[in-house]
Amino acid sequence: MPTSVSGTGYDLVDELMPEGFDWENLVRTYPIPALLLAGIGGFLLGRQRGPAVLRALSLFAAAEVSKNVNVILGQEIL
Repeated sequence: MPTSVSGTGYDLVDELMPEGFDWENLVRTYPIPALLLAGIGGFLLGRQRGPAVLRALSLFAAAEVSKNVNVILGQEIL
């Protein structure tokens, strides 16, 4: 099992946190409070900016699907 997982979400959190802040260790140490904090933050963000967040996620998902289809087919058709 890898010790560090990479991905868009991890990259975003790393970018938002101060330099040298080990947020992954904090989440491993306190998983329930971290999950509750993420849930409350998601709820508040959704209430205030729901349509904008959905629009941005839809555009991101469509771009990723297009990119992956192009890679699979080996040509740029989308």
